[in-house]
Amino acid sequence: MTPARSTLPSESAGGVRLAFRIARRMAAQSVGRSVLIAILVAIPVIGMAGIATVEASNIATPAERATLELGSTQARLRVPSAPDPSLVQDPQNDSFWDIDRDGEGESLNHSDTAASVAPESFLPPGTRLLTIRQTSVVAETAHGIGYFEALQGQPWDESFAGKWDVTAGTTPTSDYEIMVTAATLERFGVALGDSIRVTEPMAGTFRIVGTIRSAALDNSGEELFARPGAFDGVLPEGDLAGTEYYLPDTRVDWPEVQQLNTHGATVLSRSVILDPPPPGSTELSGGAGARGFMVIYVGLLGGFALFEVALLAGAAFTVGARQQQRALAILASVGGDRRMLFRVISFGGIILGALGATVGTLLGVGASWVYMGISANGSATRYPGFHVEPLVLLGIIGFATAASWIAAAVPARAAARVDVVGALRGSRRPPKPTRRRPIFGLILVALGALVTFAGGLVEFAANAPPYNSRLVAAGVWLIVAGAVIMQIGVVLIAPLILRAAARLFSRFGAGARLGTRDIARNPGRSVPAIAAIMSTVFVAAFAMSLVASAQETTNRTYNYATALNGARVSLYTYDDDGQRMLGTDGKKVVAALNSSFSATDARLLSSAPDPLLPFGINEGDTTSTFVYPRVDPDTVCPSDALREDKAESEAPKDPRCPTPEMLNSNLSEVNDHLWVGSFDDLAAILNEPVSDRSRSVLSAGGVVSLYSQYVVDDKATLDWKHTTDTTEAPARTVTVPANVQKPNDPITFGVFMLSSTADSLGVDYRPSFVLAQLPAAPPQAELDAARGALRTISPSLYVNVETGPEVFGATWAWALLGLTALIALASATIAIGLARADGQRDDSVLTSLGASPRVRRAFGFWQAIVIAGVGSVIGVLLGLVPPLALSLPQDSSGHSMQAFAPPWLQLTLTAIVLPAVIAIGSWLTAKGTRVRFTSRSAID
Repeated sequence: MTPARSTLPSESAGGVRLAFRIARRMAAQSVGRSVLIAILVAIPVIGMAGIATVEASNIATPAERATLELGSTQARLRVPSAPDPSLVQDPQNDSFWDIDRDGEGESLNHSDTAASVAPESFLPPGTRLLTIRQTSVVAETAHGIGYFEALQGQPWDESFAGKWDVTAGTTPTSDYEIMVTAATLERFGVALGDSIRVTEPMAGTFRIVGTIRSAALDNSGEELFARPGAFDGVLPEGDLAGTEYYLPDTRVDWPEVQQLNTHGATVLSRSVILDPPPPGSTELSGGAGARGFMVIYVGLLGGFALFEVALLAGAAFTVGARQQQRALAILASVGGDRRMLFRVISFGGIILGALGATVGTLLGVGASWVYMGISANGSATRYPGFHVEPLVLLGIIGFATAASWIAAAVPARAAARVDVVGALRGSRRPPKPTRRRPIFGLILVALGALVTFAGGLVEFAANAPPYNSRLVAAGVWLIVAGAVIMQIGVVLIAPLILRAAARLFSRFGAGARLGTRDIARNPGRSVPAIAAIMSTVFVAAFAMSLVASAQETTNRTYNYATALNGARVSLYTYDDDGQRMLGTDGKKVVAALNSSFSATDARLLSSAPDPLLPFGINEGDTTSTFVYPRVDPDTVCPSDALREDKAESEAPKDPRCPTPEMLNSNLSEVNDHLWVGSFDDLAAILNEPVSDRSRSVLSAGGVVSLYSQYVVDDKATLDWKHTTDTTEAPARTVTVPANVQKPNDPITFGVFMLSSTADSLGVDYRPSFVLAQLPAAPPQAELDAARGALRTISPSLYVNVETGPEVFGATWAWALLGLTALIALASATIAIGLARADGQRDDSVLTSLGASPRVRRAFGFWQAIVIAGVGSVIGVLLGLVPPLALSLPQDSSGHSMQAFAPPWLQLTLTAIVLPAVIAIGSWLTAKGTRVRFTSRSAID
């Protein structure tokens, strides 16, 4: 018998067009489902398009950069060298230049005493020049003394429009008239027309005649502007190297730039910025890997977001294909073969994917515009412009559409094997659990983890000198691929997890038993919903962990001078010969701090002069002896950190693991290593109570060390020397009992002893430091008051407050948690809603059997708990794997190059509270559900 020929075309282009037309009409017939699918595709695309637009807006175009650097002028000249025919510069950066040098780094073409020449001598006669010199001034503010950056020149000239713009008032006509930023007016507490008093570098009274907005400063930026030499008496010709010369009218092309280089000048030219020389020209700035970490993070998040598109869309297409089984069966009954059925479903992925990706891109661009408007701080360097990159956005749309097609292809393959009779009768085959799928899933999870960790190791190798951009890209793709493989493995294991969850939650009542058994026995609609939530939480957990890791790395590498919020004043100063000396009454400093800060108890601390500091002893002095604690090399970091041939770039930067050189030399304001005082003084240094053990050791004539490297077998060794040579035998050595009490943060104080112990040992000590531990960072007014009070004592005194490292991790973690909650709630609502629509007939049966509204609400609640809970917990766990992989490589001090410090609080809330919120929402929406009964004629 000859088989019946299909009545529908499938092999020709007409068959493709027909399949596409059917897919489009099926999408139009089910508007609600199609909109939900498009939204699921759009959700991650919104994030990708928004991030891409914000990132592009952070980078100035050539025209914007020319305005930021030059205003409306044509070029900027600097004179960093004497005339030299070999001088070359980077075309895009006048700060990067070089000349021919000998083996000792000296110029081959001019002597060290050769002088630079002023631009007026080599520019064409009559060339108009504007000059800018930067300096610092000390001025009296509304509450005391302030330190300000100041520009001397003609920044108010119209040629600087875009770089400096006059916003109010008039321009200076004499050296005693100045302009300021708007924030500076508030700091001084004055208005236009008022005068201020400047005390340094030259004392004088200046009248503020106008305000200027600087493109480089934010809204809180403070700066003063005056005529050349008005603040320090130095005219441009007296400081050629520190003066910037601007050409408002003279165009300078690249050949002219090269000619000016021979005169010792470097040039940033507008025409060169807008029309750079061809590739191969001199490029000295380098920086190929300057944004390496940003590229890694954006690449990782972008790859994960595309996979999230596939999972979210896959969840929707799986449910949609199940709901379209009857329509597909009718199509098959009239001659549609498997290829036709596959095309109909998969083309639906292209149609809805392109729609969702396009809408998501538009919304992402709009969201980025709103975000930039909210986060802009007034500085043009933050967002030079609003940049929409069409090619990038088209690429996002294309990738998202492709991911949507792939997501639709999986259920399309299953739908192409539709049981025509069964589908027309409305019956469905129960799923058959297999052992192969969970085993294969476990293998994929393990394989994905190995690939991810391999990517972390590759990133370590890529960033080790010399930087290798190809390895960086390879590491990124390995990490992305490993994470994707793990999630695919989890999807295969999910039915097994659901069956285990059903057995676990069956004891919580009829609603829990029915709901969990339903999702376990219908993985076709529950697993896609879990995958959708898992992918969303995974990306969020990964992003939060990256931000927290960056914060931990910042904290770990930060050098504390004192405990947090400690106000410090060093009493050391320098004489005319550069020698370090003590010449200030510390008690006056204590009184000044106590009177300036609202809550403080300043203490005058004493120390033994440190001979290893610069200017610690006079050259040739062989009579004075100085005492300092001995460092035990065996307790300092891993052994490889002590190798003499160790490259400087590889030296450990973690202050918790210092080298002997770091412990033996202290270049911070806390100058000395051996401190003397009372128990209260030590408590002020530590910013915590002195332990009983430390009190006992101090009372017994011992010392307390803040670093374990000074203590060996509960003893510390003090050496008296009159030389800076650490290899020379000490003139005297004393060993005393010692205890280690480490503060919360690694501050630069070394060893502490009581005054009685210092006197008995013959330690020469003197007051050298004033410390006031504040409860919080002081307001600017109090700082100004303190600085003003100190200047009445000595112009060389200055107060600093330990602010600690920049804190950004917690802010970003909470922001990401909020964003994650919104995205997860939207994804979960749609995914669970689709699954609930797919299970509407089961709900009808449940109602027909007499289930009360309470049982039905519990049914939906426990379904959401399991689906959202399993998806959230797995998403959090998998999101920790890539950051853990990136933390595996360690530096020579034994610390991870990328710290692994997840924000456990936020992750816990994501894994526990978020599913509870979703479940409560499911309970509330299930309460008013009305079940519509339908009947369908049986087909014999």
